[in-house]
Amino acid sequence: MSGIQRVSEIFNLGLEQGALDFVDVDVMGDVPVYIDPTAIRTQLGDWAEACAHSIAVYFETLLQAVRANDLTHIRSLVYPLSEPNETHLGVSSGKAKGRSLGSRKRADDLVDALRGSRAMTSGLIEDLEDTVLFVDGIGRDILSDIATCVIRVHLIEYTVSQATFHGIPLQRQFAGPHWDSETRTWREADFDLPRVPDGPLVLVPKAIVRLHPTYDKGQFYRGFLRPFFEGAELEKGVNSEFVTLIRQGKKNQALRVDKGALDEHLGTSKTAVARHAETFPAAMEAYRAAKSTEAQAPLSLAMLAESTGTPPPNLRELYEEIRAIQPGKAGATAYHRAVAAYLTALFTGSLGNQRLEVTLHGLKRIDITYDNVAADGLFRWLALHWPAAYVPIECKNYFEDVANPELDQIAMRLSPQRGQVGFLVCRTLTNKQRMLDRCRSAALDGHGFVIVLDDADLLVLLKEFEATVNAADDAQRRFALIRTRFDDLVGYSM
Repeated sequence: MSGIQRVSEIFNLGLEQGALDFVDVDVMGDVPVYIDPTAIRTQLGDWAEACAHSIAVYFETLLQAVRANDLTHIRSLVYPLSEPNETHLGVSSGKAKGRSLGSRKRADDLVDALRGSRAMTSGLIEDLEDTVLFVDGIGRDILSDIATCVIRVHLIEYTVSQATFHGIPLQRQFAGPHWDSETRTWREADFDLPRVPDGPLVLVPKAIVRLHPTYDKGQFYRGFLRPFFEGAELEKGVNSEFVTLIRQGKKNQALRVDKGALDEHLGTSKTAVARHAETFPAAMEAYRAAKSTEAQAPLSLAMLAESTGTPPPNLRELYEEIRAIQPGKAGATAYHRAVAAYLTALFTGSLGNQRLEVTLHGLKRIDITYDNVAADGLFRWLALHWPAAYVPIECKNYFEDVANPELDQIAMRLSPQRGQVGFLVCRTLTNKQRMLDRCRSAALDGHGFVIVLDDADLLVLLKEFEATVNAADDAQRRFALIRTRFDDLVGYSM
């Protein structure tokens, strides 16, 4: 086999990247996107929080081992960080083979770098992504590889859910060691996973990948750390060897810092930057705060299409596929799949980390579940004002109107702990006002906020999307219909 072969093609999914929640990778190579631990840590939702917990426990364990200078323990934590070729993320020449932790020598180099970094023992480094700033040899490839290995078991869980829903066959196989946060050790086991020509396949939700890590040493130094030194030199005025008087006169006098000379004097290596950051701890505090906000924004549909080399999604085609399905029990599965594809494309950047047919408490099943990953717009606003970390969606392909039993079904899946906003998607509502009144009553009784959407509403959302997809303020203007419905519910429940 040769050339690009995407997951969607090799398994005949009939869907393109926009309609898929996972990155539609080239199974014969790699896609130039990376798992970003900062993005995971700043997202809401059960799945992302489980991933963030695993990363936090792993790195805390590693920090403790480094600070204790326990070489045996450090090696036991680092050596299992094999290259996660099964995700097909990153940049390789030809077939996917990774670029970072592929040999014992590279693993030993990482061990030496961690042990030799003052920042690892001084308290400057708190999270895994901090290592990109201060530890030699850790760049976007290694950072992504470490995060991937640590959350491998969560990615496998996600992969099985997606594969089951899309009809991708699974085989029992080994996909690398996985981190056990309970025992704080690496474990080995076989899992049921898709198989591609080069081995096991692990799918990655597109909501947690970025074109580059959120943290960047050069950006931190130039934008957050160096200004402290510039300010100190400007206070010295012309007595500083790095300051030049560029205009004279009481009103127009101005001083300029020679940044190049200052950089040469200070040093811009990771070791030097770590030393300077200890002098001005406020720089790191400001950087973390700024990056927490930036990391929340997932890749847009356009950026994802460009980075994966796939066409942007055609939401109108996805909508027409829904419309082509005959209402009734026979078309229930097809309708569920079509709605999932449509909403995945529509909500890209707002909802992600999709799980399908999730069971709660061993009894209640939810058709579609998303984490709220929005950095702005309606869903971010919802998350700031109501529990909305997790958004469940029920699909009903009925001839007749949905009624109280269907409303109760989705309402009972909402809770203050998981989320209080959900959707009920159906084919038609002949009396929308009656359904709105029922939803208001459920909200008033404390059963959360259920927004019911029929085919006509999905068309309105499509038109809103088309009108705002290229607009600068699209995040605020999109989903106006949903905001109106939600306002109706809140107005009666306040």
